[in-house]
Amino acid sequence: MLASFQALRRDGALALSEAGAAPLVIELVFAEPRDPVDLHAVLANLLPQATPEVAGVFAPAQDRYFFVTFADIAPDGQEPQVFAFARDLAQAVGAQDANPVLQDSLYGAAAVGGPAIESALFACETPHDGSHPFGWVHAQIRTPQAWAHTRGAGSVVAVIDTGHSVHKELAGVILTAGQKNLMEGGTDASDRFSAGWLTNPGHGTLVCSVVASRGSADATGQTSGPGAITGAAPEADILPIRAISSVISFSQTRIPAAIAHAVAQGADVIVMALGGPTRVASTEQALRDARAAGVVVVCAAGNCWPSVVFPAAYAAQGLCVAVAAATRSGRPWAMTARGPQVTLSAPGENVWGAAKAKASDPDNGVRAAQGTTLATSLTAGVAALWVARHGGRATLRQQAAAIGGTVQAMFAHCLTKGLTRPAVWGGASDLGAGMLDAERALANPLPVAGLESVAEPEPAEALSTAQILVSHMVANHPEAVADLGPDLRDYAAEMLWLSYRAGARSRAVRFGGLESVVVSSDPVSPGLQAHLPDRPALRAALGV
Repeated sequence: MLASFQALRRDGALALSEAGAAPLVIELVFAEPRDPVDLHAVLANLLPQATPEVAGVFAPAQDRYFFVTFADIAPDGQEPQVFAFARDLAQAVGAQDANPVLQDSLYGAAAVGGPAIESALFACETPHDGSHPFGWVHAQIRTPQAWAHTRGAGSVVAVIDTGHSVHKELAGVILTAGQKNLMEGGTDASDRFSAGWLTNPGHGTLVCSVVASRGSADATGQTSGPGAITGAAPEADILPIRAISSVISFSQTRIPAAIAHAVAQGADVIVMALGGPTRVASTEQALRDARAAGVVVVCAAGNCWPSVVFPAAYAAQGLCVAVAAATRSGRPWAMTARGPQVTLSAPGENVWGAAKAKASDPDNGVRAAQGTTLATSLTAGVAALWVARHGGRATLRQQAAAIGGTVQAMFAHCLTKGLTRPAVWGGASDLGAGMLDAERALANPLPVAGLESVAEPEPAEALSTAQILVSHMVANHPEAVADLGPDLRDYAAEMLWLSYRAGARSRAVRFGGLESVVVSSDPVSPGLQAHLPDRPALRAALGV
């Protein structure tokens, strides 16, 4: 029995039933495929008092990635012990990495605690304004001009979210074949309108509508069509995949399978308007597989977190485009995540979309919503236009192979070439290359080998968590990079978590009016603490 396992509180059943918290899940990553039955036997021998559940992420028989669930242990409030156990477990079973799959909410609300949570959540919004025309955003991103080339017919956009619903804005939009429900099981990806703290019922319907609601819009922002609004790609089809009940408090355990399903179903674009601070290697691997298949992936940089969240943070590895949010005037939306991983920004404040938060809501409701969700959905619609403009994914894959690049890199190239940062950004370089311009993205020619640079394909396998930590520090705390060393490799997952949480606390104080609240730092495992005394820059980055 590992001593670090014995240190975990075994009162998880009570905590899970009362608070609805997720059980402890640890992702194990191996250099070579393992048999889950064999791995389970090893764990049973190693932890005779435990009842772990072992599941291959991508394959039921042989896999390199496994989620190991300890159903009677709740990780919340004992994260240092969880990280210590994960490190010991990796060493004991010969895993390359062990990543606790922690469930954390938008600001890391648990980091500030008590009455501060409510303040932090309210601070994640800016004033709502529903006075603008339903299609005002189209005049800004120039979709009417892009529609002269294509309206997205033939493109399939996989929306990994809470699911879809019966709504006038989705009439003729949703594909029936190929749907997947990874929450309740089955092939019906309808939103179940999950109720409760930090859930987002109807979020998937909102995303689907902003991507592909049927209709049209003119240069003044007036819309026409079967509904009130018009999507960025009003003839594209949507493949809904229900993988979450909340975009701000969720576990990534279903995200790799959702991405893999979208690829298997032939999606041309994947959009994920969700994110969090936990690095899961199998999500990165799924994105690498999607890139190899020529799928364009569009991710939200994040709301409220100051640093770009996962999976959007993988834009640094060329695995997706990361989208930040701006206001109608082009200024940065106050609550958008920012960082060098951001590809570009798009309108994300008071953008109209379908509104249906419960089954009894009317089937024609719309609202002016806000967040990187809207910016990401608009960009995903432009991705669908771009794929259709260039003859489909198969043709684009041939073009990418001819120049030694990827379809993902080609899209990022066309999306950003010729953009300039608005003057209202005040010289900021952490919001991407500029504002989304649909016409420019479609008008830009595909890159040509030897003339224009596109990112070279990176290794087919996911990077180690230690490598991802370095990428994160370079982007967010370059002064701390020199403090990293080989002796800290096994602590990478814990340091990533601490860094995001420290940023969450800092932003909560800045925007949430929490100066009067005692915002304590997160506890650190003794093993990591022993490495920090002579590393002041790293301590600051981790909020220790």
